[in-house]
Amino acid sequence: MSPHPPLRSRLLTGTVHHRRTRHTVYDFTHGVWYIELDLDEIEAVERRIRALSIERPNILEFRRSDHLDGVRRSPAEAVRGRLLAQGLDIEGWWVSLVTYPRVLGFVFNPVSFYLCRDRDGVLRHVIAEVNNTHGEREVYDFPRDASSGRSDYRSVAAKRMYVSPFVGADARYELRVVDESERLHIAIAEWEGEERTLCADVRLRRCELTNVGVARALAREPLVTMKTVGLIAWHAFRLKQRGLEWRRHAPRSVRPGPEPDYRQRR
Repeated sequence: MSPHPPLRSRLLTGTVHHRRTRHTVYDFTHGVWYIELDLDEIEAVERRIRALSIERPNILEFRRSDHLDGVRRSPAEAVRGRLLAQGLDIEGWWVSLVTYPRVLGFVFNPVSFYLCRDRDGVLRHVIAEVNNTHGEREVYDFPRDASSGRSDYRSVAAKRMYVSPFVGADARYELRVVDESERLHIAIAEWEGEERTLCADVRLRRCELTNVGVARALAREPLVTMKTVGLIAWHAFRLKQRGLEWRRHAPRSVRPGPEPDYRQRR
């Protein structure tokens, strides 16, 4: 019998699939792995996973400054403060963060997800933390839609930040999460008006977070964060070669208007 209690944190392995359907059809699939980190277990994970350290150099690093307003407070404090500010009763809730850690000191997360569950393990709220290649970050709340089932979570939010040069600013995200004990499926469709521009689909298998599992993930995809940046540039180049309009990045000092309320009432 293990001397340690089981962790809720998990290693996630699987694929990410992107399909673009506006102006041209373009799709690709790549292998990925992530860590799903229970925000109340950060120190326990560091003690058990030799390759992962918190706030200090290692093969894998988790740094609070990479997430939310982590310079001032921990991700757990930031998420709970955000939920409380929305009037949610979060007694007994726990939050897991699906993200890339730093690999050899480097990280780029196009999007990280905070999965907020109640004491019964039911997904009640999702926060998406989106980063673009210009060093900007935007945080989106995806409140649970009335159409959601116990393990089939749905929500919508308006786009507020430049991400792709091929998608306009007037867009919205539709989120679907299938959250089960052995698998996690996250799909985000991006819409411009009534036309779907892009669908990103991540299908992951949940595994116990162990030293052996982390070593195997690193053996398969040793530089996953660097690969992510390289693939973004490669696919952007290929789309530009197809003649798609390239929208220039606008400085964040030009702030967008208020977020339209696309969400269904809970």
